[in-house]
Amino acid sequence: MNPIQLAAEAASEGLWEEAWSIFTDPSHIIAELGWTIIQDVVMIWLLYGIIFKKMILPRLRREIHKEIDEEHNISHDDEKH
Repeated sequence: MNPIQLAAEAASEGLWEEAWSIFTDPSHIIAELGWTIIQDVVMIWLLYGIIFKKMILPRLRREIHKEIDEEHNISHDDEKH
């Protein structure tokens, strides 16, 4: 069966009406918004804001700064040994 026949059969069976009713259903909209908020909080706030920004990025900056200082023979006076 080719895609045109499938689309014609789906249209005749009320696929688009059913899809539209699901899309505009208030409970579906609330569920989608809820999951979007949960995923944004976990993925963006937790992973990026805490793990990357507070843990990984400062460590990378210290390591890169140290490598550049060693490469250019720079010694900071305020370092504690």
